[in-house]
Amino acid sequence: MNLEVAIEKLKDKDNSAFEFIYHNTSSIVYSVIINIVKDHNKTEDLMQDTYIKMISNINSYDFKYNFKTWLATIARNTAIDYYRKTKKETLVDISEDESFLPHTKSEANSNYNANYFLSLLDNEEREIVVLKAIDNIKFKEIAKIVDKPSATVRWIYSNAMKKMKNNSEGVKLWGKKIY
Repeated sequence: MNLEVAIEKLKDKDNSAFEFIYHNTSSIVYSVIINIVKDHNKTEDLMQDTYIKMISNINSYDFKYNFKTWLATIARNTAIDYYRKTKKETLVDISEDESFLPHTKSEANSNYNANYFLSLLDNEEREIVVLKAIDNIKFKEIAKIVDKPSATVRWIYSNAMKKMKNNSEGVKLWGKKIY
């Protein structure tokens, strides 16, 4: 099954299609939301809201657009709406969820490096870097998600990478050496 087939089946209320869609899109939805709300538990709630909105609006989805971009936009808007309503930024308490805790020393170093470098970035830079470097989304698709021109997204990404590079000394991040 591919996403197009799953979308058609979802329109016919096929639960297995939803499971397929969720499995293939949950990481991008999570990444988009967590970068805005910074709270693991609230992110899970907002993911649920995002998928409810997706199901409610699935009949309006147009196949000429990228489905993951469409869904990521719903996720982003849902997170922004929540953020505006609460008007406060919360930090993730990593002690609440063992999935945030590293299982090996190298994983701990990698998590520390990623958190350190991401902390150097502002919210906009962080969102773009996560979408590009971690979720491997194309700049054109990121531009649609963040509602900015593709050239601007590339520029922000480039500046963010330079910012991280200027604060590193041969550290590896996401399997890539940052000079």
